[in-house]
Amino acid sequence: MKKNASTSIPLYITFLFVTCLFVLIGNAYSAYQNMEKLKFNNDWVEHNWSVKDKLKNINLLIMDSESSLRGYFMSGNEVYLRPWEIARTKLESDFKELERLLQDNPAQIKNLAELRRLYNSKTKIFESAMSTYREFGLTGIVEISKVGDGRDVMDEIRLLDIIMEKEENEVLASRRQKFYKDYKDALFFGTATNSIALLVLILFYRLIYRSFYKQRGIENALKIANDNLESTVLKRTEQLSVLSHHLLNVSEKEKAKLARELHDEMGSNLTAISMDISVVTEKLKDKEPELARQLQRTKRALLDTVDLKRRIIEDLRPSMLDNLGLSASIQHYCEEATAMAGLSYVTDITEDFDTIDPAWSIALFRITQESLNNVIKYAQATEVKISLKRTDKGLWLQVLDNGIGIQKEAFTKPKSHGILGMRERALLLGGSFSVKPGEKNIGTVVEAFIPFKA
Repeated sequence: MKKNASTSIPLYITFLFVTCLFVLIGNAYSAYQNMEKLKFNNDWVEHNWSVKDKLKNINLLIMDSESSLRGYFMSGNEVYLRPWEIARTKLESDFKELERLLQDNPAQIKNLAELRRLYNSKTKIFESAMSTYREFGLTGIVEISKVGDGRDVMDEIRLLDIIMEKEENEVLASRRQKFYKDYKDALFFGTATNSIALLVLILFYRLIYRSFYKQRGIENALKIANDNLESTVLKRTEQLSVLSHHLLNVSEKEKAKLARELHDEMGSNLTAISMDISVVTEKLKDKEPELARQLQRTKRALLDTVDLKRRIIEDLRPSMLDNLGLSASIQHYCEEATAMAGLSYVTDITEDFDTIDPAWSIALFRITQESLNNVIKYAQATEVKISLKRTDKGLWLQVLDNGIGIQKEAFTKPKSHGILGMRERALLLGGSFSVKPGEKNIGTVVEAFIPFKA
């Protein structure tokens, strides 16, 4: 048993897709990690600068406090004490901020505690100096300055500031070194993943390239096959059109020939039989009245046969079409057909059309005949209108009824020979044919147009 061709995607394409997906996810994750590390490093740089700023600010505030006290000692004006009072408040908040910034560094927390101790010592020295100044004046301050304890404490504060800044710089350098190492690793990982992605893209390009040219080959082959098929269809269509035209012409010629034979031979025979019956009837009228009556009934049947022959001839080839023209033939046929079906009809025919091509006359008559027969058989109509007019471009025929309309399926039924025959007659003369519902979906409109030859 022949197996059906697989319609699933080849495994290698799925593998390449999954690989490319993981590569893209890896690149995205690596880029995210690098951004986080860069942000972390920037945060530490800002943290380092904040610590340094706070240390410099503390040092500056202590120096301002010392300067404000000297001014107070020199002038005795308490206005100079304002920087000292401001510094005491500000220094407390700076120490708390430093404690928060350095909470993850035990060594710096220890240094900060020492710095706070030195500041407290300096504060006590300041307060002692102020008490001495208020009690002994400037002489007492001079005696205190000879001891030099305040200068030593200030040197220790400056040294501790330097130590703490150095510690921060070392931490920052360590973190920068770690960041550069991580960055190199991420760069290597990114280069590796990009190389894999490039390889996958090359493989995809090759697959797409091969698929494109394979598809192009299939399309070209299909185009050639379609062109050949179209050429064959056009050729066959042309042959069928020629054959259809030939068959219609042959059919009309055979109908005309049969009509002539029926009219000439059968007509003359029936006329002779009718005359003989009349003579015999006349002679037997007195001697054999019963036979005479039978012959009269036979003659009536013969006359009915003559009438049937006439209708058959008219159906095969309307004699009025050759003798009186298209307009009179359509008018006469509509009168007889509608009278038998119990329909009312209206004709709107603008002229006699005696000078048109005989092929046009028979085509328009047959379209009218078939349309009227369809109305009688299927439409359940009570009125039909036939219009035939000459326009600037050709002849236009319309048959309109007020019946139940035509179903859409009737247009595509293989056995809709009537519609197909009417359409074929119009197309063979270079015209057009259409069947559509009437206005407000009431009834059916049959239209045929045959253009004048250029």
